Amino acid sequence: MFLGVKDFNIIQTKFSVIEPFNTARLTNGCYELSLGEEVYLTDAKTGKVEILDDLKNRPVDINPGQFALLLTKEKVYVPKDKIAFISIKAGEKLKGLINVSGFHVDPGFHDKLLFSVYNAGPSPIVLNYGEPYFPIWFAELKSELDESEAYNKNNEHFGKLNHIPPKYIEFLKRGELTSPKALFDKIKDVESSLNEKIIKSDEKKDRKIWLYGILIGLATTILLKLLFDGSSYDKGYVDGKNSKLIIEQIKQEIQRPNFDSIVSYKVDSLFKKRAQDDTTKR
Repeated sequence: MFLGVKDFNIIQTKFSVIEPFNTARLTNGCYELSLGEEVYLTDAKTGKVEILDDLKNRPVDINPGQFALLLTKEKVYVPKDKIAFISIKAGEKLKGLINVSGFHVDPGFHDKLLFSVYNAGPSPIVLNYGEPYFPIWFAELKSELDESEAYNKNNEHFGKLNHIPPKYIEFLKRGELTSPKALFDKIKDVESSLNEKIIKSDEKKDRKIWLYGILIGLATTILLKLLFDGSSYDKGYVDGKNSKLIIEQIKQEIQRPNFDSIVSYKVDSLFKKRAQDDTTKR
């Protein structure tokens, strides 16, 4: 059977189940525990526990996909004939804050409570030192547990939760954080890297096309010049060869034996024709 407000006040008076106790926090059959002095965030830049107090009174941001260890400000004592159940207020749950540390407190427990929480929401969840976030309910057991059956000094961390145990911090530091948010961030990083490589590949491809265009144009120009120069060379070679043949023929004609007689004959014929023309004119 769960205890109501009246019964809660009775056990508070008898056992001091909440220290320090604030009557205004006792509502709806539960007591609302508040955020204490120590907080550990898995994405903390220092990698250490953050210390909060009334003077700093600064908010704590639990980012999406991150875990946090939260120590309560109050100490809780659960009598051996009782058991307690804990949760997180609905307002923080609706933002995506999930309690992953368990939902009950053993009979005989007497210390601060350590909550392990996870932000499954899309936005940072902001918590403030001293603000009530953790409701606790007490229920009756049919019989009281013996000392050996209840939470006692043989249990780990018995009476030692004034600080967040380093053991749990080390566990959270090991390896990569495998959460949907971490996976989404990796996908975005891969996508961004792939897009960057595609852009660089396209730019490289464009540069290659531009370079190939220049090389093809240059090669075409050189080829055309070589063809033109080759054609001119062939034409010059043929003309030179023909000129050389003509000169050789002239030389051969000059060197013939009857060349002088032919010339003398032609000259005599010219003089005779001229003399005849003069006689006719007279």
